[in-house]
Amino acid sequence: MIILIRHGEATHHTNKLTGGWTDSVLTEKGKYQLAAAAKKLARDFCGRDTKIRILASDLQRAAESAEIIAGAIGAEKAVEKYIFLREKNNGQAAGMTEEEAKKIYCRPATEQDLNHRNYPGGETRNEFYRRNIEGLLQHTDPEKENLIIVAHKGTIQNIIFYWLGMDMPQVAEKNFSVDIQPASISVLGINKWHEHTLFRLNDISHLTEGDGFGVFDFKYEKR
Repeated sequence: MIILIRHGEATHHTNKLTGGWTDSVLTEKGKYQLAAAAKKLARDFCGRDTKIRILASDLQRAAESAEIIAGAIGAEKAVEKYIFLREKNNGQAAGMTEEEAKKIYCRPATEQDLNHRNYPGGETRNEFYRRNIEGLLQHTDPEKENLIIVAHKGTIQNIIFYWLGMDMPQVAEKNFSVDIQPASISVLGINKWHEHTLFRLNDISHLTEGDGFGVFDFKYEKR
């Protein structure tokens, strides 16, 4: 079982800074979002003696989110914080405002270009994917361990792509993606037929109690 949790709203969102390796912290709203996720997740673990490791990106917004989760489920071991779980490296744009970053942004020839660097000193999509997945396989046994991974949108997307058997060229060829919202929960595992399974994706029901499904809230292509 692999439970993937994206960090909550962070100060780079509210201050209109670039994300990536900008080391932002949770806002009060972000803390509330993670507390809601943690409370609901704790119900799953209540009364169970399940051995589970909690891993997090070492960037503050993810590490802080992981500590909230760990406290809620009564984790016995400390949160393990890793650089390999960071969001895509945006190089010189880290810490910049979105307006400042536009001045050094390098547009790719096509959206399927996997070896392009959007910002000087940043990562390509291929490098980002390899860092996430090679780190995951070096530090865990995802086929056999129970893991909670608290990270970022792009990192979680890469782990899901890997679990579904796709490398980055295949993702680009199929023009495929998954949406991962702040404080969302996704669950991967191996089912009784020994298949890699996506049991739950981008669940934010803990944030929308009593509301609809939010079908008009996603970033659709404009038509």
